[in-house]
Amino acid sequence: MFVDEVVLGYKVYTLTNLRTINVDDKIKKPGLERVKKWLYAKGLEARSAGCVLCGSCYGHGPANPMEDHPGPKEKCPPYEFYRFQRHTPKSRWLMAQRVFHGIDTITPELKEVIYACTNCLMCQELCGVRDDGYGPWEITVAMREEITEKDGPIAAHRGLYEGLKVSDNPWGKSASQRGAWIEGLGLRKLGASAAKTLLFAGCSADRASGRGSARALAQLMLEAGEEFAVLGADEKCCGLFAHDLGYRREYDRLQTDNITAIKRTGIQKIVVACGSCLRAWREHAKQPGFNAEVVHGVEHVANLQRAQRLRFTKTVSKKVTYHDSCHLGRGCGVYDPPREILSAISGVQMVEMERNRRWAWCCGGGGGVPEADPDLAHWSASDRTREARETGAELILTSSALCQRSFNDLNEVGLPVQDLLEFAYRAL
Repeated sequence: MFVDEVVLGYKVYTLTNLRTINVDDKIKKPGLERVKKWLYAKGLEARSAGCVLCGSCYGHGPANPMEDHPGPKEKCPPYEFYRFQRHTPKSRWLMAQRVFHGIDTITPELKEVIYACTNCLMCQELCGVRDDGYGPWEITVAMREEITEKDGPIAAHRGLYEGLKVSDNPWGKSASQRGAWIEGLGLRKLGASAAKTLLFAGCSADRASGRGSARALAQLMLEAGEEFAVLGADEKCCGLFAHDLGYRREYDRLQTDNITAIKRTGIQKIVVACGSCLRAWREHAKQPGFNAEVVHGVEHVANLQRAQRLRFTKTVSKKVTYHDSCHLGRGCGVYDPPREILSAISGVQMVEMERNRRWAWCCGGGGGVPEADPDLAHWSASDRTREARETGAELILTSSALCQRSFNDLNEVGLPVQDLLEFAYRAL
């Protein structure tokens, strides 16, 4: 049994015997119990609130009213890669239901399927009953929580889990290793500044894939004359990795810590540099008493440009395509601001990939798939790069450190990839 012992202000769980230590009512029991509305269906009325096994979630179902503007048939990366029904969202739901009712046990084969999901959120985009209960992605998350509670993290994710638990970030960087991205920018830390705006850089800011985005956002905000602060080495993970990999207790802990820090300092606006962080922080913002506005850097910069506080004066003669990351796009609905920024830069020729906006293909970088199923991650990124090349673009732009990592990890000749805000800063 995988059970952490006493954590101050926390609950200790087992799936068979729940006992509470220093109860915090906000923290719910992790695992399939959270989503039993979709799994414990006895009567017709209860069944109508859950999955009807239509297949729309992976692009092979009937006409779906949620698909008001039909997209491509290929919608689910693990299914399109493996071509087995067990790798579809509806099959993961069936597996979760059987485990919940005690019909099946958690096996290595089940774990392989549950963790071969890129967290692209396409199934959530398409599921016609998702507002009546929990959508298919949340079922997968709950199944991952169940696995973690019973067996602990899978071997491929053990390092991510230990990093979150010990160092408050999935990469396991200690406080002395964090915050290096601010060097040379002259930024003030929260507490030393009375600023009401916080730039939240995200865990990737101290890695090559995310450093440029965080620095560019800070430089653009400085150029606009903004007063803001950063957390630097004191910044903790937003918790999205913990949420999506099934570490519910770590997610709740990080959420509580982050919200408490914001409330304590009176911050009124949080600008995040990472699309994944935006997903997490917008969930945090739903908690009682949270009053700060949360925006992504591309939203903030688009607003600054619209207000003429930022002017892109340089001509950049470049043909580019923009990759909508799953978390920023389908996860948060941010589609227009990146394109507004590009349209404001003279000389830029923006060409869309065939699958764009809500139908954008996943890069393969989410859901812990690069660690648990690198072949799937590589295939998904390669297919997206192929699509980008077919536009004739010279450069792929994106607003996600995870996506940059996916594209840059390809062992093949592809297009150069750059963060959109880095690209925009050079046009000032």
